[in-house]
Amino acid sequence: MKKFKFRYESVLKMRMDKEEEIKNNLAKLISKKQSLLDDLEELNKGSAQYDAYITDVMSTGTASGEFSKFESGKKYYKDHRNRIKHNIQRVDEQIRLTQEALVAAVKERKIMDKLKEKAFMEFVEAINVADEKLIEEVVNFANNKKNGE
Repeated sequence: MKKFKFRYESVLKMRMDKEEEIKNNLAKLISKKQSLLDDLEELNKGSAQYDAYITDVMSTGTASGEFSKFESGKKYYKDHRNRIKHNIQRVDEQIRLTQEALVAAVKERKIMDKLKEKAFMEFVEAINVADEKLIEEVVNFANNKKNGE
Protein backbone atom coordinates (compact mmCIF):
# COMPACT_ATOMS: atom_id res chain seq x y z
CA MET A 1 0.00 0.00 0.00
CA LYS A 2 1.18 3.47 -0.83
CA LYS A 3 2.51 5.54 2.07
CA PHE A 4 1.49 9.18 2.62
CA LYS A 5 4.28 11.67 1.96
CA PHE A 6 3.64 15.37 2.40
CA ARG A 7 5.17 17.31 -0.43
CA TYR A 8 6.18 20.28 1.73
CA GLU A 9 7.49 18.33 4.73
CA SER A 10 10.84 20.12 4.59
CA VAL A 11 9.13 23.53 4.65
CA LEU A 12 7.01 22.43 7.61
CA LYS A 13 10.10 21.21 9.47
CA MET A 14 11.90 24.49 8.74
CA ARG A 15 8.95 26.47 10.12
CA MET A 16 8.76 24.28 13.20
CA ASP A 17 12.50 24.77 13.80
CA LYS A 18 12.09 28.53 13.40
CA GLU A 19 9.24 28.51 15.92
CA GLU A 20 11.35 26.54 18.41
CA GLU A 21 14.26 28.95 17.97
CA ILE A 22 12.01 31.93 18.65
CA LYS A 23 10.58 30.19 21.73
CA ASN A 24 14.11 29.59 23.02
CA ASN A 25 15.04 33.24 22.42
CA LEU A 26 11.90 34.33 24.25
CA ALA A 27 12.76 32.10 27.20
CA LYS A 28 16.26 33.59 27.34
CA LEU A 29 14.85 37.12 27.29
CA ILE A 30 12.36 36.32 30.05
CA SER A 31 15.17 34.81 32.10
CA LYS A 32 17.29 37.92 31.51
CA LYS A 33 14.40 40.15 32.61
CA GLN A 34 13.92 38.10 35.77
CA SER A 35 17.63 38.41 36.51
CA LEU A 36 17.42 42.19 36.09
CA LEU A 37 14.38 42.33 38.37
CA ASP A 38 16.29 40.32 40.98
CA ASP A 39 19.24 42.72 40.64
CA LEU A 40 16.87 45.66 41.11
CA GLU A 41 15.39 44.08 44.22
CA GLU A 42 18.88 43.51 45.67
CA LEU A 43 19.81 47.10 44.85
CA ASN A 44 16.67 48.37 46.58
CA LYS A 45 17.56 46.33 49.67
CA GLY A 46 21.08 47.75 49.62
CA SER A 47 19.71 51.26 49.21
CA ALA A 48 17.35 50.77 52.16
CA GLN A 49 20.25 49.53 54.30
CA TYR A 50 22.33 52.51 53.22
CA ASP A 51 19.49 54.88 54.12
CA ALA A 52 19.22 53.21 57.54
CA TYR A 53 22.99 53.63 57.97
CA ILE A 54 22.73 57.33 57.08
CA THR A 55 19.90 57.78 59.56
CA ASP A 56 21.97 56.13 62.30
CA VAL A 57 24.99 58.31 61.53
CA MET A 58 22.86 61.46 61.40
CA SER A 59 21.25 60.67 64.76
CA THR A 60 24.65 60.44 66.43
CA GLY A 61 25.74 63.74 64.91
CA THR A 62 28.12 64.09 62.02
CA ALA A 63 30.46 66.55 60.41
CA SER A 64 29.46 68.43 57.27
CA GLY A 65 32.15 66.57 55.32
CA GLU A 66 30.16 63.37 55.69
CA PHE A 67 27.22 64.83 53.75
CA SER A 68 29.10 64.76 50.44
CA LYS A 69 29.90 61.06 50.98
CA PHE A 70 26.25 60.38 51.69
CA GLU A 71 25.18 62.24 48.55
CA SER A 72 27.65 60.34 46.37
CA GLY A 73 26.40 57.05 47.86
CA LYS A 74 22.79 58.01 47.18
CA LYS A 75 23.72 59.09 43.65
CA TYR A 76 25.39 55.71 43.07
CA TYR A 77 22.21 53.85 44.05
CA LYS A 78 20.01 56.20 42.01
CA ASP A 79 22.19 55.91 38.88
CA HIS A 80 22.46 52.13 39.21
CA ARG A 81 18.68 51.84 39.73
CA ASN A 82 18.02 53.98 36.64
CA ARG A 83 20.44 51.89 34.57
CA ILE A 84 18.74 48.65 35.62
CA LYS A 85 15.27 50.08 34.92
CA HIS A 86 16.45 51.20 31.48
CA ASN A 87 17.78 47.68 30.79
CA ILE A 88 14.47 46.19 31.93
CA GLN A 89 12.58 48.48 29.53
CA ARG A 90 14.92 47.48 26.71
CA VAL A 91 14.41 43.78 27.47
CA ASP A 92 10.63 44.32 27.67
CA GLU A 93 10.72 45.79 24.17
CA GLN A 94 12.77 42.84 22.92
CA ILE A 95 10.28 40.46 24.56
CA ARG A 96 7.38 42.24 22.85
CA LEU A 97 9.08 42.01 19.45
CA THR A 98 9.97 38.36 20.01
CA GLN A 99 6.38 37.58 21.00
CA GLU A 100 5.16 39.18 17.78
CA ALA A 101 7.67 37.12 15.79
CA LEU A 102 6.49 34.00 17.65
CA VAL A 103 2.86 34.71 16.77
CA ALA A 104 3.84 35.07 13.09
CA ALA A 105 5.89 31.85 13.21
CA VAL A 106 3.02 29.94 14.82
CA LYS A 107 0.65 31.21 12.11
CA GLU A 108 3.04 30.06 9.39
CA ARG A 109 3.41 26.64 10.97
CA LYS A 110 -0.34 26.24 11.44
CA ILE A 111 -0.89 27.08 7.77
CA MET A 112 1.50 24.30 6.82
CA ASP A 113 -0.19 21.92 9.29
CA LYS A 114 -3.55 22.65 7.68
CA LEU A 115 -2.08 22.03 4.23
CA LYS A 116 -0.64 18.73 5.44
CA GLU A 117 -3.96 17.74 6.98
CA LYS A 118 -5.81 18.61 3.77
CA ALA A 119 -3.31 16.68 1.66
CA PHE A 120 -3.67 13.67 3.97
CA MET A 121 -7.45 13.78 3.67
CA GLU A 122 -7.13 13.87 -0.13
CA PHE A 123 -4.72 10.91 0.07
CA VAL A 124 -7.16 8.92 2.22
CA GLU A 125 -10.02 9.77 -0.15
CA ALA A 126 -7.97 8.64 -3.16
CA ILE A 127 -7.15 5.35 -1.38
CA ASN A 128 -10.83 4.82 -0.56
CA VAL A 129 -11.86 5.50 -4.16
CA ALA A 130 -9.21 3.07 -5.44
CA ASP A 131 -10.36 0.41 -2.95
CA GLU A 132 -13.98 0.85 -3.98
CA LYS A 133 -13.00 0.56 -7.64
CA LEU A 134 -11.02 -2.61 -6.93
CA ILE A 135 -13.89 -4.16 -4.98
CA GLU A 136 -16.31 -3.29 -7.77
CA GLU A 137 -14.04 -4.91 -10.35
CA VAL A 138 -13.71 -8.08 -8.26
CA VAL A 139 -17.49 -8.28 -7.82
CA ASN A 140 -18.07 -7.70 -11.55
CA PHE A 141 -15.49 -10.34 -12.43
CA ALA A 142 -17.11 -12.84 -10.07
CA ASN A 143 -20.57 -12.11 -11.48
CA ASN A 144 -19.33 -12.40 -15.05
CA LYS A 145 -17.70 -15.75 -14.23
CA LYS A 146 -20.95 -17.09 -12.79
CA ASN A 147 -22.92 -15.97 -15.82
CA GLY A 148 -20.48 -17.77 -18.07
CA GLU A 149 -19.10 -14.80 -19.81
